[in-house]
Amino acid sequence: MRNARTILLVFLLAAAALAAGCGPASWRWGNTQTRRDVYLNLMNPLQRSHYQYLEATERPVSLRLAYLQEIGVYQQWAELPNSIQQAILQRRVVEGMAPLHVQMAWGVPEERRDDTEPAERAEGHTKIVWEYGVRTQKTGGSSYERSVCFLDDHVLWVRQTR
Repeated sequence: MRNARTILLVFLLAAAALAAGCGPASWRWGNTQTRRDVYLNLMNPLQRSHYQYLEATERPVSLRLAYLQEIGVYQQWAELPNSIQQAILQRRVVEGMAPLHVQMAWGVPEERRDDTEPAERAEGHTKIVWEYGVRTQKTGGSSYERSVCFLDDHVLWVRQTR
C-alpha cells in the first residue's frame, strides 16, 4: 500500500510540474538535449511518471534501460540514422523529418491542425501543421513561437520566431 502511495505522489508531482511548464518540451532556444530528454518526449504521462519514479528511487540504470526497452522508446531512438539523432539532440527540425523525429526533438505539439487544400486532398496528400510555444498577443489573439508543416508525414517547412 505504501508503494502505491509513493507512485501516486510521484505521478501527481510530475503532472504538476508538466502543468507548470517544467516538462520536457519547455526549453530555451539553442539548448541541446540529452537522450533522456528524447525518451521523455516519446512517453505518455503515465510512462513518464513511472520512469521519473525509477530515477527518483535510484533504481539501477539497467532497470531503467529495461523499462525503456519494454515500452519501445529505446528502440525508436536506436534505429535512427546518426545524422537524425544529432539533429534531434540539437533540437533542430529539418525538411524531410518524420513526425516521430519532430516529437523527439520538440516534444508533443500544443496544437495540430489539418491545412490540406482540397486539390491536395483530391490527389491523396495531407498537410498537417504542428504548433509549439503559444504566445498571447496584446490584441487578444495568439501566435506560436514554432511551427512545422508535414506534407505526407515529412517536414515541408519549419518556422521559428524568437
